[in-house]
Amino acid sequence: MRNQLFAACCGLSAVAVAVATALCFPLSPSRIAAPQKISSLSPQNGAPKNGAPEDGTMRQTAPPWTGEVSIFETPGREQKLQLGRVFNDLGIGQGSRVADIGAGGGWLSVRLSARVGPKGTVYAQEILPKYVEFIARRAKSARISNILTILGTPSDPKLPAKTLDAAVILNAYHEFETPLAMLAKIRAAMKPGARLGILERDNDELRLEARRAYARTGKILRRVDEKNDGNPLTDDHRLALDIVKREAQRAGFHFLSARELGDDNYLAVFTAP
Repeated sequence: MRNQLFAACCGLSAVAVAVATALCFPLSPSRIAAPQKISSLSPQNGAPKNGAPEDGTMRQTAPPWTGEVSIFETPGREQKLQLGRVFNDLGIGQGSRVADIGAGGGWLSVRLSARVGPKGTVYAQEILPKYVEFIARRAKSARISNILTILGTPSDPKLPAKTLDAAVILNAYHEFETPLAMLAKIRAAMKPGARLGILERDNDELRLEARRAYARTGKILRRVDEKNDGNPLTDDHRLALDIVKREAQRAGFHFLSARELGDDNYLAVFTAP
């Protein structure tokens, strides 16, 4: 009833009202029900393994976040990340088919939903069932019909082939257990010329260390003496732009541009061949 009254007063479309409701009244983490089976695309998940990745990645990878989704709902985050510019750089507009990879609680998925409109589709992909379930309930509660949830694995996002106009990885790429394998699968899901946006955080010191490591070893490492020991305590949650660029290019993507977003955040944009 709240949605209908809001629409009548403001003259908004059903999708716009639903998204506004999801933004203003997101589900509280305390309202997450016990896990239940929901309808998803390819509801298959592989358990994360211990130790170094098996896809050729040599650097340390961070463990994925498994805590409360409230951490993703920081006030002012949309302005801080300059989402309007990010969406423009990725060519995301009305009718686009976009994947939110490592979607967490659906913070970005909801905003992508508004951007692509009723004729577009947002594939909210996660490897943790509880997050997939949360996003599905969040969309249902807000009556958002253009978000589809996908339960993937650490090496396969389970995205539909040759479908995407764009894909976004927001502060999750550093947590990919097998980043090179994931990038290859993401590329297979994209149309030729589609854009991939990876948003991460780093600083000048991290970029210098990554460049020095590559120059001395010829390997994509965070620092010269780094090795992937499978211990999450030795890793942090930042990743140098240089590493993101080299890994994406190794997976077959073409580097297009990079944008500094402030507070050590950056956007790297790539195109699929």
